[in-house]
Amino acid sequence: MRTIGVLGGMGPAATAYFFQQLVDWVAAERDQSHPPCLLYNATHVPDRTAHLTGDGPDPTFALQAATRVLELAGADFVAIPCNSAHAYLAAIRDAVTIEVLDMIGLTAARAASMLPSGGAVGVLAASGTINLSLYDSALEAHSLRALRPQVQAQEAVMAAIRAVKGGDAGAQGLLGHAIDELVAADAELLILGCTELPIIIDVDSMPLPTLDATEVLLMESLVRCGVAPPGEP
Repeated sequence: MRTIGVLGGMGPAATAYFFQQLVDWVAAERDQSHPPCLLYNATHVPDRTAHLTGDGPDPTFALQAATRVLELAGADFVAIPCNSAHAYLAAIRDAVTIEVLDMIGLTAARAASMLPSGGAVGVLAASGTINLSLYDSALEAHSLRALRPQVQAQEAVMAAIRAVKGGDAGAQGLLGHAIDELVAADAELLILGCTELPIIIDVDSMPLPTLDATEVLLMESLVRCGVAPPGEP
């Protein structure tokens, strides 16, 4: 079975959530049935959103170095449970010889399988991801339209993300305005495009079908290890 390298620490709660879901999703009766996993909680990586919004140091070198650590440790491929880190994906891939999964590209492809061409997708994500149009470009490649919250609602999304990073798992109420805006703009699907968001969002209570990018990355990681995702033989 192939070994997963998880480049985490962005943030730690999202990394812990990713790993717990990875364990929970495998129908295993013994330790040896789980895929091997190397997890690097690289909390030293500078804030991606701060850099992408012009208010912090460049995290590229730290991301490259951390990915090389996983490669040298024996990872067969790398999953990064941080959407904004994918702004640096090309540079990260250039630093290693193993595969680095594209969480945003995979999520956009999954969205395309759920919606007809030309459909509208609401994106809940950190401001760096939003400002750089990471999901816009990925969705447009599948003939889908990305919708984003307005400035005030986006600030509330960031407040919710910071709350999770600070240990507050009860911040879902901060997202109400942004979700209402996206529904009003005729979004047909919502993407949780920040790995802190599934920690606080009850997908079953959402007003629209909701696609969790963390879940998409988990499923692809299992596929790469030869483990069938939940619901598949």
